[in-house]
Amino acid sequence: MTSPYTTHNVDAAIVHLERVLSAEGANSLFGQTYWRTRVQQVSATRGLQRDQRVRLDRLMSRLADASRAGRPR
Repeated sequence: MTSPYTTHNVDAAIVHLERVLSAEGANSLFGQTYWRTRVQQVSATRGLQRDQRVRLDRLMSRLADASRAGRPR
């Protein structure tokens, strides 16, 4: 996967994902698959700092948790 982001604009992308996924959760208009792909795309940015990777990992965990919570039991 390639990323359209650079080290200069990746923080804005991460902030956007954090805002959307905390406000709407993974059950937003676009759905979990869309948001997972977006997080993976940002994660593919070259030169990410450790704190940026931690934030992206947290977003992936949030999506995984939402996916598990949405499954019928």
